[in-house]
Amino acid sequence: MTKVLQAVAVVVAIAAAIPTGGASAAAAGTLLSSAIGVSVSTASLIAASVGLASGLLTTLTAKTPAMEGGQTEWQSDPNGPIPIVFGDTQAAPSIIYRKTSAKSGGTKNKYQFLCGVISGCGPIEAIDAVLIDDAVATFSGDNAVSPSRLHDRVYRRTQLGNTPEASALTVSGPWSSLPNWGATSKLSGYAAAMMAYVFDGKGDHTFTQVPTTQFRVRGVKCYDPRKDSTYPGGSGSQRAADRTTWAYTTNPYVQAITYAIGWHAGPNAIRVGGVGMPMTSIDLPAYVEAANIADANGWISGGRVLSSDDKWETLKALCQAGGGEPVRLGATLSCIINTPRVPIGTITRNDLIGNASVTTTQTRRDRVNGIIPTYRSEDHEFEQVPAGVVRNAAYLAQDGGIERTKEITYPMVQCYAGARPDQVAQLAGYDIANAREAGPAVFPLKLRWLGYRAGDCLTIENTPEFGYLAGKDVIVLRRQLDPDTASVVLTMREETPSKHPWALGLTGTAAPITGKNPVPEAEEPDPSEWSASTHIEYLEGVPTGTIELTGAVQDDTATRVLIEYRETGTTAWNQAATLPVSATAYELIGLQVTRTYDVAISYFNELRLIFTALTFDYSEPAPAQVSETALSSPVAGQATIAWRDPTSANYNATRLYRNTTNTFGTAAQVNGDMLGALGATQVYDDTGLAAGTYHYWLVTVSSSSVVGDPLYVGSVAVA
Repeated sequence: MTKVLQAVAVVVAIAAAIPTGGASAAAAGTLLSSAIGVSVSTASLIAASVGLASGLLTTLTAKTPAMEGGQTEWQSDPNGPIPIVFGDTQAAPSIIYRKTSAKSGGTKNKYQFLCGVISGCGPIEAIDAVLIDDAVATFSGDNAVSPSRLHDRVYRRTQLGNTPEASALTVSGPWSSLPNWGATSKLSGYAAAMMAYVFDGKGDHTFTQVPTTQFRVRGVKCYDPRKDSTYPGGSGSQRAADRTTWAYTTNPYVQAITYAIGWHAGPNAIRVGGVGMPMTSIDLPAYVEAANIADANGWISGGRVLSSDDKWETLKALCQAGGGEPVRLGATLSCIINTPRVPIGTITRNDLIGNASVTTTQTRRDRVNGIIPTYRSEDHEFEQVPAGVVRNAAYLAQDGGIERTKEITYPMVQCYAGARPDQVAQLAGYDIANAREAGPAVFPLKLRWLGYRAGDCLTIENTPEFGYLAGKDVIVLRRQLDPDTASVVLTMREETPSKHPWALGLTGTAAPITGKNPVPEAEEPDPSEWSASTHIEYLEGVPTGTIELTGAVQDDTATRVLIEYRETGTTAWNQAATLPVSATAYELIGLQVTRTYDVAISYFNELRLIFTALTFDYSEPAPAQVSETALSSPVAGQATIAWRDPTSANYNATRLYRNTTNTFGTAAQVNGDMLGALGATQVYDDTGLAAGTYHYWLVTVSSSSVVGDPLYVGSVAVA
């Protein structure tokens, strides 16, 4: 192996004497030249490559795991990836079956059936709620009963995903069977829901599309070594090889262990989810320690992943929720968690074999002083939302007051309704602090350091040869064995103890609630919004009833107003009109005055405002009818008025009024009550008048002395 290759193999960039902020490649090359005896030009080339080599090292930097996301959105692909739900969360199903059927002997596409997988790797712990258009729905049997608008329109049945399921998932309702779905359509191992939606285009309320449907669930069961009495220090009946002993958990590291093991089902133990690693390839002590720390800090994990997600990225997302990340320890899967640690060893200059590499500062892009963390919020219907920025004032001052902020998504971190997102703030705090630590530092050491592993805290001997790291604590990030030099290569990062109380003491600022509301529950119009009155009109002497509605719509969710009526005592409603919400009055005309009516006002829902038993006051007489030649002045000083008396049985008399202006209020009665036969024609001569213009009115009186409305006859000029 050439000297250059030897240098690269152990990343021999001597930067111990370089101050924070770095130095030029030429300066680093000079140090390399003196250290390993290569030319300055060759050493400079090696130094310029240190950044690339450093980028290949595992570090706890703030990076968002690459996840597909979208757990609150419908997925419609029968051949799509399998969702796996962890913890307590809300998710939309992945549609695997969608069919329509007609009502027996009637409407086409009356019913639409959808079967969706909520989570694979079942059975899950529980399906706690069904949400239709973001509102919790309750059911009696399979039929929705609340909100009332869903009754007889939405049906559902669910399963937890037992292995095997006893029968195929189905749903009961006003249909005979599900099309192309039978006893062989079992979904063993899948938590799923069969939904049915009823469409009625002629109804007074119907779906224009399938409403959004989500499920609040407690997800897959996991293996926890701490509850396994066969594991050193464990206590309980759980066994890694027996899924029936596993239990529901929100601990991110227990979830990560289980994802690494994978879920197996069937007599041949076929892997149905997860990585499928043997237990011997998992560093259980590291994960158990991390699980205990996560519990102590109150760090939990919940959300949905997909079988198509990169498995390493999924492990990163689970561990990220617990303040750490997975690492490869040779052929073993281990992990690191952010927590205060006590140094368990000291690296001296005598432990080094060859040359070390130390990066005293991370790149300017990564060396942030603030993070905007994104988390999943129940207050926002379990959508991912940004919390308030987390910033370190001391780091901000070191950067000359220049804010360096990045956005980081924590896909498996959730905050429940009314709670404060402290967890995501603390995780962001650790990511900020770790971005300021010196590293990576790569030390080739003697074989006695082979027993140290990722997560161990060490101290660097306080000697000038170690430069910036002299006397400081470091965390092991990675351990490798170099057989060419018989050395153990430890990759480390500076560890500043003061960051822990700062990060763990952070409190989060929740994302503002922007007023996104579920579909409002319809309410009947308030009685104060509308009033109803009745009166009688006469068409050619025949009495007809009129109901007058007056008011105004006060419901912002209303789009139109429906007016209906029926005879009191009957059940069927007759639709009279559909009005815009700006309407303030409507008249129902042509009703029979001898009958009683109910009138309903709806804002396109079944919750009506009903005026019951509206009657007509038939005691008021019909008005007199005026002929075409009703008013004339045949001679000077005289006006002649002609009319026909009403034909209604309650008519008694007619009164004649006169005024010199067109104002009935000051008119004077010309004569006493003039009695006549029903329907008889009468003529009256009003004599002794001075020259001028005169206006006349007729008023009828009923047999019960009820005075009717005045009927204007007209005006006449008298000579």
